[in-house]
Amino acid sequence: MKSMKWYIVLILACYTCSGLVGAQDDSVYSVSKLSENIYKFETDGGGYTVKVLALVGPDGLLIVDAGEKEAGEALKKQLAQLGYGNPKIIISSHSHIEHTGGNMAFGREPLIIGHRNVRSRLMSGSYLFDEFPSEALPELEFDDSLNLRFNDEDIRMMYFGGAHDNSDIIIWFVQSKIVFVGAILNGFHFPSVDGKTGNVLEYPETVARLLAILPEDVKIIPGHGADCTMDDARKFLHMLSTSEDIVREGLASGKDKATLQEEDALKQFESYDGSYTSRDHWLTCIADGIEDAQHPKAETKDIYRPIYYAYRDEGIDAAVALYHKLKATESEEYGFDEVTSLIIGYKLYSNDKKMDAVKFFSISVEEYPEGDYAGFCYRSMGIAYKEAGNKKEAIRCLKKALEINPEHQGTKDLLEELEG
Repeated sequence: MKSMKWYIVLILACYTCSGLVGAQDDSVYSVSKLSENIYKFETDGGGYTVKVLALVGPDGLLIVDAGEKEAGEALKKQLAQLGYGNPKIIISSHSHIEHTGGNMAFGREPLIIGHRNVRSRLMSGSYLFDEFPSEALPELEFDDSLNLRFNDEDIRMMYFGGAHDNSDIIIWFVQSKIVFVGAILNGFHFPSVDGKTGNVLEYPETVARLLAILPEDVKIIPGHGADCTMDDARKFLHMLSTSEDIVREGLASGKDKATLQEEDALKQFESYDGSYTSRDHWLTCIADGIEDAQHPKAETKDIYRPIYYAYRDEGIDAAVALYHKLKATESEEYGFDEVTSLIIGYKLYSNDKKMDAVKFFSISVEEYPEGDYAGFCYRSMGIAYKEAGNKKEAIRCLKKALEINPEHQGTKDLLEELEG
């Protein structure tokens, strides 16, 4: 369950706020001006934000990140209102889909820049189901740093991977005194950790290295959450190091994660709670990181690759059959867990293959009827059946979703619409 936890946080943030990421209107991004030639485009999902920066000038348009795939066309239209056409350059702060999915909206025109791990990541694992075309992947890659002069701005790109993800970079607009830090520094919220390519125990040192190079008057723009100052960033670093100390001391005294959560061991940092990551989740991340450091787990095979190619080449029934076969015969080698079928279902749903997604959501609720994500799966199936015209199954699934999460207003509204 740990390996995809950052992604599940994203899914549940979308579920909490709107149910599922879906069709977006043309004004999905709010726009604000950060400097004479830098604009910030920001979505607000009730506490879960995604940001895009736009630099304009005589050389044209450059953007940092392209947001979610579902909002890509809306972003394209809103960027056009700046009067500089499509981006000439897209800089990807890291590989995660809510930052790179929008690349697909811009075709072959932009030069995409990113750390060398972005391309390899987007061509493996569950990302295979996103089916990134080659033109949506970085063409210009680097390892440690890259400097760029564009629109009379010195842009410094520097690698700070290893804590949140292994492809994280910062993008520093030197003259404008603005730095985009992606998900390295969440400002006023707990961060997330990619369980496959991140390491929670590297967070304090990574953020400390970042703060050591930034000037005091820089404006820090996280990819998620509110913008912040250097003073805010130092408080964030204090939270990181102190929360790790608290969890280490608690575990050393013989307490387990559940006990520390019951005691609300991180209560002093409750202001950092958000839909992105709660303090209970952050405590779990730290405890799991400490345990993994003491007792490293064996590497597992990539379960998504064979299932994706079975799906692509032979269809949904072949993919489902292979899932069951591998789970029955090679479960430990592939590291099956509660989120494996959920992630496949979510990816298929996001690619508008909703009835195919239903098959994997059904596996998830059959295998884990009391799991954390059963309500999400039933709601997703309800929407898929509704769009397919199967009113009876849609109602059944939405009622199951409400049994699990009675307060979810979006589910209530859908059910009322179908039954009304």
